[in-house]
Formats: sequence, structure tokens, C-alpha cells
Amino acid sequence: MKKSGELPPASQRIATAGAYSPMGGITLAGQLTASEGTGHNPMRLLGSYAVVYLLAGGGDFSDALGRRQSVSAGDLLLIFPDVPHEYGPKPGGQWDEIYFVFNGPVFDEWRSAGLIDPREPIWHAKPVATWHRRFLAVCAGQHEGVSAALLELARLQGVLADFRAAWRPAQARQPEVAPAWLNPVCVELERADVVPDWDRLAAMAGFSYERFRKRFAELKGVPPARYRLMRLVDQAGLLLTADDRPLRVIAGELGFCDEFHFSKLFKQRTGLSPSAFRQQMRR
Repeated sequence: MKKSGELPPASQRIATAGAYSPMGGITLAGQLTASEGTGHNPMRLLGSYAVVYLLAGGGDFSDALGRRQSVSAGDLLLIFPDVPHEYGPKPGGQWDEIYFVFNGPVFDEWRSAGLIDPREPIWHAKPVATWHRRFLAVCAGQHEGVSAALLELARLQGVLADFRAAWRPAQARQPEVAPAWLNPVCVELERADVVPDWDRLAAMAGFSYERFRKRFAELKGVPPARYRLMRLVDQAGLLLTADDRPLRVIAGELGFCDEFHFSKLFKQRTGLSPSAFRQQMRR
């Protein structure tokens, strides 16, 4: 089903495939004229990935990592699900934007590889009209469902890849070579049948726990406990489509304390409740 809902005047919702694929999906998209941004103070924690491309005007962007920067037409703001942020036009000013809100393990891998980085949340490329057309084409299809969601996801990745290439920052960070301990630790964290022994995992990496937690977050983009939750929710998506077992059974199998906690985390990550996700994937 197509996305719907009321928006402020001079705004336009962009219809999406209305589904979530195993690799992720676009949950919301639109264009805003005379956008107010998120406002300023307090910072917002979105819970999803998002990109905002400024079409006209300008203002300010800041986040909890210490970034403070003026932005203007041609700037792309990258929003991360665990980084509080705020942005918007200066008092008395305005800007126009096109935006996409999305989620999925494919973008977690982008983040892990350093292709998107919370430390570099602002990219820039022009001409604005050209990139505006590229972004509009992401959700240009007339179809719905999982296959259409995959196509939208591929288009969005293509635009972001081209945008990143056009941006070419003078001092872009290069992805690090993963240390030998990282993959075995990730395998351990993804095991639903074992409660993590954090001290043992830190010892595998050769660090104290605090140093291990910090280094893991640098390499994977999220702390180890958050990484584990994300991967368990991804596993839950596969289990939900495999059979008709009750949610409480799946929640217990994955080590969640109760069905409510599991459902809340699942919806935060996918934009859908477990029941709605199961219905969409079955269709």
C-alpha cells in the first residue's frame, strides 16, 4: 500500500513501495517547501537512517558528536539511528528539501565499511537540479510489495554511491582493515543461544572491556550490545517468514526478555510491527 498521511502546506509525500524487504526498505519520503527542519533544542533521535538534500536556502546542522556546521543548497545531511541531531533554517530563514527515511542491514554494512560515517554527516554535490531529479527517480515505480521495495533500495544505494563519488572530500576517511579478532567476535554476538560474556569477548580482542567497546564501535559503527540487538532483529525477520510460530516463541528463541520488548525493538528497526512484517512478507 502507498504511504499516506497529512503533511504541512507546501509539502508533498512521495509514494513508496509500502513494504520492507529482507535487506531493508524506505519507510518515508517526501519534499518540503519552507521546511522548519527538526527545530533547535532539544536534539532529536530518529531511530532510523535518513538523508535530507537541500534544494534551496540554508541553515545549521549539529549533532551529539560535536559537529556544528552551516548548510546550504547542495548539501546532503546523513542521519544515523543512534546519533542525536538537530537541523533547520536560521531564525527568519527557510529552506527546501527532499528527504528519505530508511532502514535495513544493507545500510549497516555501508556504515561498517566506512562508506557512511557519523563523523562525516554532511556531503555536498551540485548541480542541485540534477541531483533533485536523481532522488525523485528513486521511488518512481508504480508497483508495490517486496520486489518494488528492493528496487527502491537499489536505486537509493546507486544515488548515494554516485553522490559520494561526486563529493570526493579532500580528506575522506578510508575504511580500516578489519583486525583478525573482529569477525569471531561478531559471530559470537550474533548467536541467539548464548548470553554474551563481555569480558571474554574483550579478551579475544586483547583489550579491557571499555577499550573493546570503544574500538568495536569505531570499526562497526555501533557499540557491541547495539550490534547484537540489530543482528537478532534481522534474524527475527527470517524466523517470522519461515513459519507461523507465535511471537512470544520467536522472542524467547532469540533471547528477548518478553514479547513486548521484542516487538518494540523490531518496529524501531524496520518501521513495522512483527505481525505486519510477517503479513507483508507472506504477500
